[in-house]
Amino acid sequence: MKSERIAETAVRLYQEDGYSIEAVAKELGVAYRTARKALFSQGVVLRDPSERLKGRTRPDKRKKV
Repeated sequence: MKSERIAETAVRLYQEDGYSIEAVAKELGVAYRTARKALFSQGVVLRDPSERLKGRTRPDKRKKV
C-alpha cells in the first residue's frame, strides 16, 4: 500500500538520515501534516526542535535585567 511505503521512507529519512519533518515532506512530495502522521503511525518519537540549540547561546548576547 502506498501509505505504508510513505511511512517506511519517512521513518528512514527522519531517523537514519536526520531530515526534519519539513524536509521529509518535501522529499516525499506530501504535506507536512501527512509526513508527521506517517511518523506517528510508525511509533517514532519526534526530536525536540529546541535541543539543537542547547549550548549554543552566547553569554555576551543575554538580555540585561
